[in-house]
Amino acid sequence: MVTTPHEIMKKWKLDPHHEVREIFSDSMGLTLFDGQTLRLEFIAARMDEPKLPEPTGTRHIVSRMVLSTNCAVELINQMQQVAAQLAQAGLIKVEQPASPPVKPN
Repeated sequence: MVTTPHEIMKKWKLDPHHEVREIFSDSMGLTLFDGQTLRLEFIAARMDEPKLPEPTGTRHIVSRMVLSTNCAVELINQMQQVAAQLAQAGLIKVEQPASPPVKPN
């Protein structure tokens, strides 16, 4: 049985750091995979004083995150589990991938 360094590290005790602050984001900005790292920007919209006919505001980058390839794969796997739970609860619809076309003989 092959154990990767990543699997070994997951068994180590997790030490929570309560001084790490939480970040609120209501949308995603730039998301880019450069072949080595996944770069993510998290955005929060802040509305100006309400005015008619249309509200105005600004979008602010509240956090940038850069993940190693292994961490990006783990994030994708965990988000697929979250998506399955949301689909089971009826909150999202998961589309099945289209089957490849059948070639005539």
